[in-house]
Amino acid sequence: MSARPSAAELLRTPGAVLTRSDLRELGLDRRAVDAVFRQCPVIILPGYSRPMIRAEAYLAFLDEQTYCPRCADRLRPA
Repeated sequence: MSARPSAAELLRTPGAVLTRSDLRELGLDRRAVDAVFRQCPVIILPGYSRPMIRAEAYLAFLDEQTYCPRCADRLRPA
């Protein structure tokens, strides 16, 4: 039986899904995890109690929210 991949490995795996625990492993606190789950499409499987999000959606969300002083279209929120 193989060990479950780390959250960092899941981010590099096409089609991977992340749980709230994976986001905590990546260093997000509870409020940040809640914010991510409010903004990303959530996957809920019947009969399974743990919601998930796609790793690609998480990475896209981070990219959209990253402040870039050289990018005129990305302003830091007040």
